Amino acid sequence: MKLKDDEILTLCKSPTTLELGLRHLISQYKDKLYWQIKRIVDHHDDVEEVMQSVWIKVWQNITGFKGESQLSTWLYRIAYNESISYLQGRKKQNLADWELMEPTLDDKSSDPLFNHEKYDYKEILARIDKAIETLPSKQKLIFHYRYNEEMPYAQIADVTGTSEGALKASFHHAVKKIEEFIKKN
Repeated sequence: MKLKDDEILTLCKSPTTLELGLRHLISQYKDKLYWQIKRIVDHHDDVEEVMQSVWIKVWQNITGFKGESQLSTWLYRIAYNESISYLQGRKKQNLADWELMEPTLDDKSSDPLFNHEKYDYKEILARIDKAIETLPSKQKLIFHYRYNEEMPYAQIADVTGTSEGALKASFHHAVKKIEEFIKKN
């Protein structure tokens, strides 16, 4: 049974129903948060680690949630902050420099799909996905929020702590990079 955010919050505000409220919250938001974190962190094991940190923060702070933003915005903000903190911690430990990791594309020159004038729908989507993967992580996330989630710039600004103007510019640059990638490939 899917509950509305305000119903979940009501459950979470009471010590006797907190656990039930958190179960509903996790059930309804785990997939969306997983994919948000995955766009930033990228590796499944790392995503799982960040997810644990996110749910701990939510558990520790849900009773103090004042409703000044949407519940989803609050959750996305926690996930974003935890993802960035995780990456910064990894950089300090010299485990991985995630910004320098560039996806590699296989040579498809012998593939008839890449040399044919008409592409099927799956091929087009695969090319778009490859183009998106070449974006810097913050642009990739902004593109996802705006294009896939259809999130308004104001809400993205709340989640990322970035001005709406900067978000619009970043989204515009992301679209241009995707177009250029597709034209080249």
